[in-house]
Amino acid sequence: LAQGLVVSSKAKKSAPSLGVLTFLCGAMIGEDPFAEAAGEAPKPPAEGYVDPFQGMPVAAPMDNSRAGVSIPEMTALREWEDKHEQELEDKSQKEQAEKKERQSAADAALKDFYEQRTQDIQKRMVAQRAAQESMEASRADAVKGLNPWQQVAELIDTRGAADSGRDTSRMRSLLLEL
Repeated sequence: LAQGLVVSSKAKKSAPSLGVLTFLCGAMIGEDPFAEAAGEAPKPPAEGYVDPFQGMPVAAPMDNSRAGVSIPEMTALREWEDKHEQELEDKSQKEQAEKKERQSAADAALKDFYEQRTQDIQKRMVAQRAAQESMEASRADAVKGLNPWQQVAELIDTRGAADSGRDTSRMRSLLLEL
C-alpha cells in the first residue's frame, strides 16, 4: 500500500500520478480489482478492520427452478384486488379516450377560430383601404385648383373652439389671413 503513495517530483507538478490514482481506486498496479469476483480466494482483511455486517445472517441462495414463480392463493381479497385493478384499468382507458376526444375537439375549435380571425382581418383591411382611398379622393377633389395656403385654410378648424386652456385664436387668424 505504501508503494501506491510514492509520487515522483515530475508527477507532482503535472497530473496526478498513476500510484496516487491506483491508491485512490483501492487497487495496486498489476492487481486485478475483480479477482475476488472471479473465484480466487479473497485476501484477509487488513489489521484493525471491523466488518460492519459481522454477525448478520446470510440468506441462502435461491433455488433457480422456483425463483419468482410462486402462485398466490386465490382468496376473496385477491379476487377483489384483481377485480378492482381491472376496473381501474378500464376507467383509465375510458379517461384516455375522453381526453383524446376533448383534444381533437379543441384542435378543431382552434382551427375554426384562427380561420375566422384571418377572414375578419382580411375584411377589416379591405374596408380600411376603401375608406382611406375614398377619403384621399374626396380631399383631393376638395382642394383642386386651390393655392397651397387655401389648402391649409381648408384643413384648419375655423370654428374657433378653444383647446384645453390654450389660446390658439391668434395663430388661427394668422393662418386665415395668409
